[in-house]
Amino acid sequence: MKKIISALHFHWDNIIDCCHTAKINLKLDGIEFSLDKSFNSPHLSKNDYKLLPDLKVKYNLITEGHIWENLAQLGEQAGVDALLYWAEICNQSGITGIVIHGGSSDNHESGLQCTENIIQKVIRVSEKKNIILKLENHYPYEYRNCHELYSEEWEFQAIFNKIDSNNLQFCFDTGHGNMSKNGYELITSLSNRLSHVHLADNHGIDDDHCPYRKGSVPWDDYFSAFKDIKYDKTFCVEFPLFDDIEPFNECIKDIDRLFL
Repeated sequence: MKKIISALHFHWDNIIDCCHTAKINLKLDGIEFSLDKSFNSPHLSKNDYKLLPDLKVKYNLITEGHIWENLAQLGEQAGVDALLYWAEICNQSGITGIVIHGGSSDNHESGLQCTENIIQKVIRVSEKKNIILKLENHYPYEYRNCHELYSEEWEFQAIFNKIDSNNLQFCFDTGHGNMSKNGYELITSLSNRLSHVHLADNHGIDDDHCPYRKGSVPWDDYFSAFKDIKYDKTFCVEFPLFDDIEPFNECIKDIDRLFL
């Protein structure tokens, strides 16, 4: 079991400070960085990518990435280009996984098909570069006028059945699962592909990113589901640590008590 944190959810002044804080102060195993072509904080800068390989070794860190492109809206060729771009960046900087949002589309069926086609065309490159693509459950289909993709179990089963590769995995977001009211089903039915969990709370309507146990996420049910499937991969803290660190301490204590 590995515990990491999203770099968007705690304060850091530079990449050295970021790595030191995560490993030494918070005593975590790694960091999930935000990857954006603006290259401006709190996303990684171009210089951060150059420094990261040595820092990863120095602090013995797991390094993951999160991209923000909506693949279905980009379209097939632009989506392929975007994923190939980030796969190369990650390969050079030592980032081993890329979290991809389920995204949204004006047409549900064509949006799913477009996303599947994009990943299908990139998956062999990800295998060669040893980069794991992690498709994340998104908001409920009805959330924004029935445009959302990848919130239901069948949507993931369809793409996983088509793309038979260990380099395509499932990222479960606890907050998004609370919004779609099917988190337990997603955890258990997609357990063979589950390798990454975003820990965030909300009140079941919007993606509030409340501190741990400050919303309505059914944490005990989710943790029971993780235990039932013998989950032993990565938990990523994705709730804020800026003002009050006690919810973080409580979360880590629960994980250690239940899974270590």
